[in-house]
Amino acid sequence: MVKQYTEQVNALVDELLPQLVSLRRELHQIPEVAWEEKKTSARLSRWLKEVDVDHKLVAGTGILGQLQAGAVRVVAVRSDIDALPIGEQTDLPFKSQHEGRMHACGHDVHMAIVSGCAAVLARLPEFRPGTVKFIFQPAEEAPPGGAEEMIKAGVMADPRVEMVFGLHVNPEIPTGKIGLRDGPLMAGVLDFDICIIGEGGHAALPHKTKDPIVCAAALVQSLQTLVARNIDPLEPAVVSIGKIDGGTARNILPPECRLEATARALNQKTLSLLQRRITALAHGIAKGYGCKAELTVLKGYPPLLNDPRANRFLAGAVEQSLGRRAWLSIANPSMGAEDFASYLQHAPGAMFHLGIRNAKLGSTRGWH
Repeated sequence: MVKQYTEQVNALVDELLPQLVSLRRELHQIPEVAWEEKKTSARLSRWLKEVDVDHKLVAGTGILGQLQAGAVRVVAVRSDIDALPIGEQTDLPFKSQHEGRMHACGHDVHMAIVSGCAAVLARLPEFRPGTVKFIFQPAEEAPPGGAEEMIKAGVMADPRVEMVFGLHVNPEIPTGKIGLRDGPLMAGVLDFDICIIGEGGHAALPHKTKDPIVCAAALVQSLQTLVARNIDPLEPAVVSIGKIDGGTARNILPPECRLEATARALNQKTLSLLQRRITALAHGIAKGYGCKAELTVLKGYPPLLNDPRANRFLAGAVEQSLGRRAWLSIANPSMGAEDFASYLQHAPGAMFHLGIRNAKLGSTRGWH
């Protein structure tokens, strides 16, 4: 039965491949950023209709497709659908037609693959042991992400999803290989803004001011000690300040200075510790400089923790279809983040990495 199933799947994939390549390139030309994916959703909807997969719009621009079966088992497969606010600098015939927008993180590939999965399974009802849901999710790139809105819309319930799978292309893994990792695959995110409020004045009279820029500079330096002196050296963590905004002219000391930053860790306990220490440092250092700190914590993504049972299913499927050498173990997690992690808080599952590195084709660039 397994051999027969594998042969039929491979035959259908070969048959559908030209259409899926065309679909991926069409989606690549119409990149849309978070919550604006109307053209993208419309194109996916047309595909699902053509391959006879029941589906509906959810959470604005998201789509839930479903192939029902009499059995009670329920599995979900998820793809993100949004693009990035990045201008495409290629001469490809299918390059982005939306200026300042690009599928620079592979979501066009993810959509094509999950669309192909839906088409294949729709043609093989006798091999479906249960219901399969296809989740096409908006806004993965915009924290707190679209996964939570999709979950609120009920994509993991009625019927309840027992296991959920996702994928992400990885330019560090060779084409033809699939990367698996049990436990933490990607970090959880703690994004935060800090506004240092002081008293502005003339740069020639600093003693009559409470300079928020000097205070912000001290805070930036101190935040870098959090990982070195507050976190277990064996526990990965990152604190990075990506933006500083303060002042209008070289000879004016401003009344306030703003910092935008992110912290990353592989477990919620470390993220909570970072939040407590960031808060204490911000208020303490601001007070020491005669200023005040206002801290805003933005909702981020939880750590992405793969279930070993789900990975065993994936490994078995890869071995049956492509052989044992087609999958490899990912040695270290990434401090990047993915809101697929939110689905894993509602059902066991796993995200795997699909190798796309091909030096001959120039496919070696990193995400974003």
